Amino acid sequence: MQIIEILREIGLFRQLNNNEFLKVSRICQKVAVKADKVIFNAGDPGDALYALHKGEVQVVKSGEKDEPEEVIYELGAGDIFGEMALFEDMPRSATIRAKSDCSLLRIPRDYFEKLIAGDKEVALKIYQALNLILTHRLRDTTERLAIANRIIRTSYR
Repeated sequence: MQIIEILREIGLFRQLNNNEFLKVSRICQKVAVKADKVIFNAGDPGDALYALHKGEVQVVKSGEKDEPEEVIYELGAGDIFGEMALFEDMPRSATIRAKSDCSLLRIPRDYFEKLIAGDKEVALKIYQALNLILTHRLRDTTERLAIANRIIRTSYR
Protein backbone atom coordinates (compact mmCIF):
# COMPACT_ATOMS: atom_id res chain seq x y z
CA MET A 1 0.00 0.00 0.00
CA GLN A 2 1.25 3.49 -0.85
CA ILE A 3 2.03 5.94 1.96
CA ILE A 4 -0.66 8.38 0.77
CA GLU A 5 -3.30 5.64 1.00
CA ILE A 6 -2.15 4.85 4.54
CA LEU A 7 -2.23 8.54 5.53
CA ARG A 8 -5.86 8.76 4.41
CA GLU A 9 -6.73 6.13 7.06
CA ILE A 10 -5.03 7.99 9.93
CA GLY A 11 -7.31 10.40 11.81
CA LEU A 12 -4.58 13.00 12.23
CA PHE A 13 -4.37 13.54 8.48
CA ARG A 14 -7.98 13.13 7.31
CA GLN A 15 -8.51 16.85 6.62
CA LEU A 16 -5.64 17.10 4.15
CA ASN A 17 -6.15 17.49 0.41
CA ASN A 18 -4.27 15.49 -2.25
CA ASN A 19 -1.39 17.95 -2.54
CA GLU A 20 -1.01 18.06 1.25
CA PHE A 21 -1.06 14.26 1.48
CA LEU A 22 1.80 14.22 -1.02
CA LYS A 23 3.82 16.68 1.09
CA VAL A 24 3.30 14.65 4.27
CA SER A 25 4.02 11.35 2.50
CA ARG A 26 7.51 12.62 1.63
CA ILE A 27 8.50 12.80 5.30
CA CYS A 28 7.08 9.41 6.34
CA GLN A 29 9.01 6.22 6.83
CA LYS A 30 7.27 2.83 6.70
CA VAL A 31 8.04 0.61 9.67
CA ALA A 32 7.02 -3.00 10.31
CA VAL A 33 7.16 -4.37 13.85
CA LYS A 34 6.51 -7.94 14.97
CA ALA A 35 4.25 -8.77 17.90
CA ASP A 36 5.80 -8.35 21.37
CA LYS A 37 8.63 -6.16 20.05
CA VAL A 38 9.30 -2.79 21.67
CA ILE A 39 8.92 0.20 19.34
CA PHE A 40 10.51 2.54 21.86
CA ASN A 41 11.25 2.49 25.57
CA ALA A 42 10.46 5.02 28.26
CA GLY A 43 13.53 7.22 28.52
CA ASP A 44 14.45 6.96 24.82
CA PRO A 45 14.82 10.26 22.94
CA GLY A 46 11.47 11.60 21.70
CA ASP A 47 12.40 11.99 18.06
CA ALA A 48 9.32 10.99 16.05
CA LEU A 49 5.56 10.62 15.85
CA TYR A 50 4.13 7.24 14.85
CA ALA A 51 0.87 6.53 13.01
CA LEU A 52 -0.50 3.02 13.35
CA HIS A 53 -1.81 1.60 10.07
CA LYS A 54 -2.36 -2.03 11.06
CA GLY A 55 -2.10 -3.89 14.33
CA GLU A 56 -2.30 -2.92 17.99
CA VAL A 57 0.21 -1.47 20.43
CA GLN A 58 0.32 -1.23 24.20
CA VAL A 59 1.37 1.83 26.16
CA VAL A 60 3.34 0.44 29.10
CA LYS A 61 4.63 2.05 32.28
CA SER A 62 7.29 0.30 34.34
CA GLY A 63 6.51 -0.47 37.94
CA GLU A 64 8.52 0.77 40.89
CA LYS A 65 11.38 -1.57 41.93
CA ASP A 66 9.81 -5.04 42.17
CA GLU A 67 6.38 -4.06 40.84
CA PRO A 68 5.36 -5.40 37.43
CA GLU A 69 4.92 -3.16 34.43
CA GLU A 70 1.40 -1.98 33.70
CA VAL A 71 -0.39 -1.64 30.37
CA ILE A 72 -2.10 1.71 30.71
CA TYR A 73 -3.59 2.01 27.24
CA GLU A 74 -3.99 0.15 23.97
CA LEU A 75 -4.07 1.75 20.53
CA GLY A 76 -5.18 0.37 17.18
CA ALA A 77 -5.27 1.12 13.47
CA GLY A 78 -5.71 4.82 12.73
CA ASP A 79 -4.25 5.95 16.06
CA ILE A 80 -1.07 7.91 16.65
CA PHE A 81 1.49 7.77 19.44
CA GLY A 82 4.73 9.50 20.33
CA GLU A 83 3.08 12.87 19.60
CA MET A 84 4.64 14.52 22.65
CA ALA A 85 7.94 14.38 20.74
CA LEU A 86 6.53 17.06 18.42
CA PHE A 87 6.15 19.52 21.28
CA GLU A 88 9.07 18.96 23.60
CA ASP A 89 12.61 17.68 23.41
CA MET A 90 12.17 15.26 26.29
CA PRO A 91 12.68 11.51 26.74
CA ARG A 92 9.76 9.18 26.04
CA SER A 93 7.37 8.95 28.99
CA ALA A 94 6.25 5.37 28.35
CA THR A 95 7.25 2.22 26.51
CA ILE A 96 5.32 1.26 23.38
CA ARG A 97 5.17 -2.44 22.59
CA ALA A 98 3.50 -4.15 19.64
CA LYS A 99 0.61 -6.31 20.84
CA SER A 100 0.33 -7.79 17.33
CA ASP A 101 2.27 -7.47 14.09
CA CYS A 102 2.14 -3.78 13.18
CA SER A 103 2.49 -1.60 10.12
CA LEU A 104 3.43 1.96 11.06
CA LEU A 105 4.40 5.29 9.60
CA ARG A 106 7.21 7.08 11.41
CA ILE A 107 7.50 10.85 11.05
CA PRO A 108 10.77 12.25 12.40
CA ARG A 109 10.38 15.46 14.40
CA ASP A 110 12.90 17.46 12.38
CA TYR A 111 11.14 16.63 9.09
CA PHE A 112 7.77 17.42 10.63
CA GLU A 113 9.00 20.79 11.91
CA LYS A 114 10.28 21.74 8.44
CA LEU A 115 6.98 20.75 6.82
CA ILE A 116 4.93 22.73 9.33
CA ALA A 117 7.17 25.78 9.06
CA GLY A 118 6.88 25.73 5.27
CA ASP A 119 3.12 25.21 4.93
CA LYS A 120 0.83 27.04 7.34
CA GLU A 121 -2.33 25.44 5.90
CA VAL A 122 -0.99 21.93 6.56
CA ALA A 123 0.15 23.08 10.00
CA LEU A 124 -3.31 24.39 10.87
CA LYS A 125 -5.09 21.22 9.71
CA ILE A 126 -2.71 18.88 11.52
CA TYR A 127 -2.66 20.91 14.74
CA GLN A 128 -6.47 21.13 14.78
CA ALA A 129 -6.72 17.34 14.39
CA LEU A 130 -4.00 16.80 16.99
CA ASN A 131 -5.83 19.09 19.39
CA LEU A 132 -8.97 16.93 19.07
CA ILE A 133 -6.98 13.73 19.61
CA LEU A 134 -5.23 15.10 22.69
CA THR A 135 -8.49 16.52 24.08
CA HIS A 136 -10.13 13.10 23.74
CA ARG A 137 -7.18 11.45 25.49
CA LEU A 138 -7.25 14.02 28.29
CA ARG A 139 -10.98 13.42 28.84
CA ASP A 140 -10.35 9.67 28.93
CA THR A 141 -7.47 10.10 31.38
CA THR A 142 -9.60 12.36 33.59
CA GLU A 143 -12.35 9.72 33.67
CA ARG A 144 -9.84 6.97 34.53
CA LEU A 145 -8.38 9.12 37.30
CA ALA A 146 -11.85 9.78 38.74
CA ILE A 147 -12.56 6.03 38.76
CA ALA A 148 -9.21 5.31 40.43
CA ASN A 149 -9.89 7.97 43.07
CA ARG A 150 -13.34 6.47 43.82
CA ILE A 151 -11.75 3.03 44.22
CA ILE A 152 -9.08 4.41 46.55
CA ARG A 153 -11.64 6.31 48.67
CA THR A 154 -13.87 3.22 48.87
CA SER A 155 -11.00 0.95 49.94
CA TYR A 156 -10.01 3.28 52.81
CA ARG A 157 -13.50 3.42 54.37
